[in-house]
Amino acid sequence: MKSLFILSFVFPLLAFAADPETLVFSFQKQKNPDEIQATAKTVAEYLTTKLGKKVAVLVPTSYGTTAQGLISKKVHVAYMDSLPYLLASNEADLEIAVVERRKERTEYDSLIVVAKNSPIKSMADLKGKSIAFTSQTSTSGFLFPYAELIDKKIIKKNDDLKSFFSEVIYAGGYDKALLAVANGQTDAAAFSDYVFEGPKADLYGNAENRAKLRILARIPGVPTHLVTTSKSLSPALRTKIRDALLNLGKEKPELLSSVYGSAELIKPEFKNHVEKTKAALKATNLEPKNFVK
Repeated sequence: MKSLFILSFVFPLLAFAADPETLVFSFQKQKNPDEIQATAKTVAEYLTTKLGKKVAVLVPTSYGTTAQGLISKKVHVAYMDSLPYLLASNEADLEIAVVERRKERTEYDSLIVVAKNSPIKSMADLKGKSIAFTSQTSTSGFLFPYAELIDKKIIKKNDDLKSFFSEVIYAGGYDKALLAVANGQTDAAAFSDYVFEGPKADLYGNAENRAKLRILARIPGVPTHLVTTSKSLSPALRTKIRDALLNLGKEKPELLSSVYGSAELIKPEFKNHVEKTKAALKATNLEPKNFVK
């Protein structure tokens, strides 16, 4: 396979790596990759026109693959969650171009749900029960619920989740986590609020399955998804990508809506959009090496 990258050499005074002929844009999986692929390609076609540069799409089957792609510089732009972003930025030089805004907020809630008729009434009642987390690199579907268990002193920092729960599975997507508890495979599941509530919930499951469930816990403060660019790209190109993404939300909001249920991209409102994810990492005492990339 022909490399998309031109190697740069360090010269005594000044050297710049040439921008690649093809930009690789990775879209983090939140549901069946085949379902997201078509829309992602349409987004890529829009960006190709705006940037005057070919944009290729990657929809990996795992959350960590996007992080690893940024680290290895095989991915140049990525639409991702804040936790995979932090994992990648630990080893790669990245810049947050834009962030999602949902309901006038750049944060959303993490939910823990159980069956509607479940005897589980509190997070403490989850002891000895089974749970489906979305992914080991999901902010709302793993990290924030884990930090909440520690914050509520239900488990201690560094406790093995498998010693608290009877079974822990990582479903591999919001839709799969919802199905796990709706179908009775697990006692509980964790995922984002928009999977269960709001006008775009049907992107991740149907009303019949949602009707089988109830919210056990709501954990606020999860940073919305973001689009990051590799600083291996020139500043001029990174600016063009950011401007194109901002225009995409204005000109074709239905594209973003069909991918992640969010129709608005804005410049980061805060100095550090991912600060609360960093705090959750600190609360759990988890480090990047603890996660599967």
